[in-house]
Amino acid sequence: MTNASPERSGHESTTHFDVQAILFDLDGTLIDSTVATERAWTSWGGLMGLSGYRHTVHGLTAQSLVNELIAESRRAEALELIARLEIQDTDGIQVKDGVRELLQSLPAESWTIVTSCTSALAAARMGAASLGQPEHMVTADQITTGKPSPEGFLLAAERLGVDIARCLVVEDAPAGISAGKAAGAGTLAVTGTYGSNSLDANVVVESLSQIAVSRTPMGTLRVSINN
Repeated sequence: MTNASPERSGHESTTHFDVQAILFDLDGTLIDSTVATERAWTSWGGLMGLSGYRHTVHGLTAQSLVNELIAESRRAEALELIARLEIQDTDGIQVKDGVRELLQSLPAESWTIVTSCTSALAAARMGAASLGQPEHMVTADQITTGKPSPEGFLLAAERLGVDIARCLVVEDAPAGISAGKAAGAGTLAVTGTYGSNSLDANVVVESLSQIAVSRTPMGTLRVSINN
């Protein structure tokens, strides 16, 4: 099981997780794509005839949102449209603070990404942010049930050859945190897309720049969070 231990000094605290691997969400966690996402979905809502549609739910697959909003007879059309709009609109997408430094500090075999994007959309957004794709990445079109289902995180741990109970899930949305918990992983939330009150994780931070990673004598990762 993921080992998390807090240490406090004055008004500051440091939490440690000793883990085998870190499983990151993409949008809102590693990259800031919120404005582009909301532009695309707002356009989609207008084109689909959803008067006054405003996109406020993040962390779910497009399929899940379409199933909630669109009649079954038009879902294929709706999915094709949002896929095209999101891939076309990557203006302003960028890597979030502390991300490059954090990822560069991690052994390549000890982390990957589990995203609600399709493979094509993830590639477009990561390309726009100049962020390289890790091995064993899990995308929405590689699983049957998206977040808050734990399927994506369980598949990522299997691909990395690690125990999901010895993984840390890093997310920005309630659905992702719920998925990580259901999988049996430790959870760390990053605010921005949602406020801290909406993120029921083991630890909540404002930025991944608050995280440092080192190797333990046992060869696992020690994730230290200053908060």
